[in-house]
Amino acid sequence: MPAPISVIIPARNEGGTIAQVVATMQGLPCVAEVVVIDNGSTDDTAMLAGAAGGRVIAEARPGMGNAVRSGVAAAAHDWVMKVDADLGRFETALFDRMSEARAPGVGLVKGAWNDPQDPMPMTRLLVAPALRLMFPGLGDLRAPNTGIYLFDRSRIAHERLTSDYAVDLDVMLRIHAAGAEVAEVDIGRIVHDARNPGHYSSMAQEILAFLLSRQPLGLLDEVVVMAVDEAQAVRHAGGVIAEKLIAGARVSVYLHEGGAALDAVFGGFPTYRRPPLAEAAGHVPGANAARLRVIRAAGAGCAVCDAPVPVEVWETSGVADVSVPLEAGVVLKRAALGWLGLPDLVPSRETFRMVVQG
Repeated sequence: MPAPISVIIPARNEGGTIAQVVATMQGLPCVAEVVVIDNGSTDDTAMLAGAAGGRVIAEARPGMGNAVRSGVAAAAHDWVMKVDADLGRFETALFDRMSEARAPGVGLVKGAWNDPQDPMPMTRLLVAPALRLMFPGLGDLRAPNTGIYLFDRSRIAHERLTSDYAVDLDVMLRIHAAGAEVAEVDIGRIVHDARNPGHYSSMAQEILAFLLSRQPLGLLDEVVVMAVDEAQAVRHAGGVIAEKLIAGARVSVYLHEGGAALDAVFGGFPTYRRPPLAEAAGHVPGANAARLRVIRAAGAGCAVCDAPVPVEVWETSGVADVSVPLEAGVVLKRAALGWLGLPDLVPSRETFRMVVQG
């Protein structure tokens, strides 16, 4: 039996369409609940959504990403379908196609629609070219930034999603970085109202800023940390571990002993793993990994060098020639040090010696 689906509908002043969208979603056999996120509406959106049978939650912070984050967190089921609130003319059966496209290994199903009045300039001129250059594995999608999609929230740190209109891309990149497949199905014809040029321009700026911010994060550079114990791992590489997990990348920390502090701080990230050090030689990179970065602490043994992707090996001792700035990861590294009873003064950078360059 297919896993149940929670539908989330971010809405701000969508009183003209919200009741129809809620009613349509509730009529689908695969849908177990409909959650409407009232994102600061000044009209009767919330009242109409509730009257139509939706569960309404409020998110006062402006921004599509804030609404999506709240909706995903409130959903009762891991499979979450995000749907636009302003759909006025659409085929009622089109959403079933996304549910049917779920398969082993698939973490996200994008709903590609067509509108004869919309030449999709954002996709053609910005998003698609950027993905082909930055994330080639996603370069063949026809509608990469569609706002209608179905995904498995258990695969990503959804509470870390961006707060603005780039949230739909953020979900996709995190699913891809986690090693899951992004599928795409044709969901038919949807007719939208004419785009507001000023609003569209603002969206384009937010999306461009988001894509530029992803470039230095190396989402597809999978990290493997090899250390004797967790104190060694946290002191030397805790910041890199945190930065990568926050961004959505895969991180495996191989330890000979210990690990409770790491699990307490990082265990909530779906892309975190902590296997025993003895298994490091058999490490298998994720399906979408572009490179393997191995961080090896003193005494941790040999590196993982037989991966099917390029491998870089960094050591935590010796003359440093690699310097990694720490930003968001500082707080989590400090928390891990505190768990271990170690001084929680965290430098602004972690440094390493590169011994193999891939």
